[in-house]
Amino acid sequence: MVIFNMAGLATNIINVMVFVKQGVTSDSITVSFFAMSLSDLLSSALLLPSPLCSFIDLELSNSMRNHCNLTRATNYLHVTFARVTSLIQTYISVERAFSVIFPLHVKHLIKTRNTVIINLVLFMIILAHTLPYLSNVDVIWLQDKDNSTRFIMVENRDARVMSIVKYITMGFVIPSTAIAVNCLATVFIIVRLRLMQKWRRTVSSSASVSISKAQGMSSKNLEMTKTVTVITSMYVISLVCSQICSIAFFTFPEVYFIGLNRYLYDVIYSIRYDIEAMHSTTNMFFYFKMSSRYREMFNLIFCSNQRK
Repeated sequence: MVIFNMAGLATNIINVMVFVKQGVTSDSITVSFFAMSLSDLLSSALLLPSPLCSFIDLELSNSMRNHCNLTRATNYLHVTFARVTSLIQTYISVERAFSVIFPLHVKHLIKTRNTVIINLVLFMIILAHTLPYLSNVDVIWLQDKDNSTRFIMVENRDARVMSIVKYITMGFVIPSTAIAVNCLATVFIIVRLRLMQKWRRTVSSSASVSISKAQGMSSKNLEMTKTVTVITSMYVISLVCSQICSIAFFTFPEVYFIGLNRYLYDVIYSIRYDIEAMHSTTNMFFYFKMSSRYREMFNLIFCSNQRK
């Protein structure tokens, strides 16, 4: 897990640097890519305590489950940012599908200011869903037999109910909805692009000249649409794999961090977090491979410094 987390940190730091160099508010899609990279960066950073604390606890026989107190807090925040990423990714795919299906209405509806507002609203939705649970959890400091001070988090009755509701919505409703919407948007984009290609092949040679000029004007939009399609497809695959882990969570009894099958709980969530970390890592390579603008800014930042 550490390797994937460190790779996620490195690649998303690079993504943030490139998008800042491009100009975060230069266009709508850059705003969303920057917000998603920032969310992935925080998500990867919050996963680091989990493997580190687990390794430390292997050396301390009297504190086998002590790491759970810290990692439970950081993992909870990780899930929060992972769901922010999920909503932003879904918005990106819907935006691209809309721009392909209704190209004449793009300039009127999809604006940079609107995208900034939508990204902030998506973050506030997840935050509003997270805060009620945190406000009903008490942090208590204890001293064990070796005079080591540690903290535990104690849930009250309301927190337990909110925890169940939170897990259903953030563990099933949001990811399942994201899978469905991203799949539909990707299908619409692919079908529309194929129809456009077939139509271009059937037009006359005189008309194809004007079409090629129009295509040159929209080549940036077409390139970005293909990039979004590939990234969305990979995200759906990773999300489906992580949902399989969630199904296993409910299938087996006592799979909880303090349950009888707590080690199975660790295995299931390690696999799920590894999948999420791998997805956040791979985005940079798709950006670099498929987006000429990203590649240009990447080379400007890193290659120019090496030449100097």
